[in-house]
Amino acid sequence: MFRKLSLVLLSFLTVFTLSSCTEESKTDSELVREIRDAIIFESLTIDDDISIPIITDEDVVVTWVSSNPEYLTIEGEVIIPNYMVGNQTVDLTVTLQLGESIVNKVFEFIIISEERPEIIELNTNETDNLTLDFAYANTDFIADGVGEVTLVSCVDGDTAFFTEGGENFSVRFLGINTPESTAKFEPWGKPASDYTCDKLENATTIVLRADPTAGRMDSYGTRWLAWVWYDGRLLNLELVEQAYSKASGSMDTYYGNLIFQVNLRIQFSERRVWGEIDPTFDYSLEGTQITIQELLTNPGEYYRTKVVLTGIVTRKLGGAVFIQQGDYGIYVYNRAWAPHLVIGNEIRISGVTVTYYPDEESGALQVSGYSVRTEYSEVLSSGNIVTPKTVLVSEITNSHVGSLLKLENLIVISIIEGDDSFTITAEDSLGNTITIRKDADSPNDILASMFPKGTVFTVVGPLSRYNSNYQLMLTSLDDIIIE
Repeated sequence: MFRKLSLVLLSFLTVFTLSSCTEESKTDSELVREIRDAIIFESLTIDDDISIPIITDEDVVVTWVSSNPEYLTIEGEVIIPNYMVGNQTVDLTVTLQLGESIVNKVFEFIIISEERPEIIELNTNETDNLTLDFAYANTDFIADGVGEVTLVSCVDGDTAFFTEGGENFSVRFLGINTPESTAKFEPWGKPASDYTCDKLENATTIVLRADPTAGRMDSYGTRWLAWVWYDGRLLNLELVEQAYSKASGSMDTYYGNLIFQVNLRIQFSERRVWGEIDPTFDYSLEGTQITIQELLTNPGEYYRTKVVLTGIVTRKLGGAVFIQQGDYGIYVYNRAWAPHLVIGNEIRISGVTVTYYPDEESGALQVSGYSVRTEYSEVLSSGNIVTPKTVLVSEITNSHVGSLLKLENLIVISIIEGDDSFTITAEDSLGNTITIRKDADSPNDILASMFPKGTVFTVVGPLSRYNSNYQLMLTSLDDIIIE
């Protein structure tokens, strides 16, 4: 938005003539140089229209040129820059010609921009005005690049699981990059995740649209890429408008240019990801030193805060580990290889954030944000052995989650296989059931073919919880004894 103001003439000389006898005795070159030198402006820093000097002698050809007429025209009209683009420098050049003599003079003006508002309120105007203008009936997202889907679960602010035709798949939202709230925690990561989940969980209709410019899959080949529409609103754009995410990716995509324009405006709000303090984030570097027992007994006091924990690594699952202190254990989420996270090492880890996966109601407590930096991870001793606790299925409670357990004489009831993973439903001699999970990060030598229906086996593993059900994790072939 631009505004025009009025300003008095900034030049003390507005009209030039060449009619006197003294003038007639001068050469053309002397005359045009004299006129040129007399043209001045009182100030070159302006915030309103200026008056352009007038040369009345018809023998002098006068030409004015503006380097940027968007902000200063040759008629002296000033268009005030928006506060987002800031002050603008514009060269105004005058050229004088009399006969064969030509001279010019350049004036470098600074156009003062609008003042930045003290408070910039967030809104969803662009999202409100954007229309879902493509057809999606009788099409499938996976097959056709557009289609209606159903939410399975949220992951974070820019990732979620959906289902279509009985197939579950992960989707990474295009055009945005919300702060982290899983593998590591960043300011505004959890609020962004909550915002996304609230919109998707309460949506009547969710439509995914692929973008040919971005491609179908992410660089890992594990997540589909999509624009996410809920109830006719583009969630990707709304997250940027609400300052839960910065723009990311290419401007050449369907909505890329719009998202980057909104991104430019929203950054001046200094809200949320643009500089505001996240009241839900623990900004301390190390955190509170507590026992694992204290954490599991009083999780509400430490949820979303950083803690310092000590424990022995009992089992590994990919880059992540389970650590145990006495009878209590917890899962330490980590994607990458870390030299300290070796089975048998007693470690002290600092600055890890307490969270739940996938959520508090149906998942398990864990800590995320592990750092391999020496000041945040220390090996206290090595070669330690943790003896698994032998329990009955009926004895398992939340206090066992994260600790190393041994379950004896289980019978395979059924098995469901996935890509590089499988889940066994087993029961003990009393008819109590539990699931045994082989994750994609578990060793490949643990095979589903080892567990035909009716197989009796004993298993050792750390206990987890998913979809409100306890499950023992398979992390080593040595932990399985087939009867």
